[in-house]
Amino acid sequence: MSRSRLTLIVNNSLSCPEADTSRGQSSWSNHFEPYRLKAEAPDLWSSYFRARFASPREVALFCDVSFQTALNWWGAVTSPASHIALLMIMTDPNASAFFHAEIGRAA
Repeated sequence: MSRSRLTLIVNNSLSCPEADTSRGQSSWSNHFEPYRLKAEAPDLWSSYFRARFASPREVALFCDVSFQTALNWWGAVTSPASHIALLMIMTDPNASAFFHAEIGRAA
């Protein structure tokens, strides 16, 4: 039994008369590449933790992780997993603005 496969069909001709192509693309893809974001994520998180917390110990206590894990984040060795990222975004109303500014500055 074979699985169904998704097929993408692209038509580059404008079929809608009301299509407006004069606007510039507003996606973030013009500003950074996904691989670059992945490579720079530890530095972004390190900057964030240093701005929000006074020490790696505070990070460890707040995020309920080991001191070594918090130290790795603090020193930009690794970046946190998605559940920690969600915790930060949900508990800090300024987190998204911080990352938006940092990514905008790097782009």
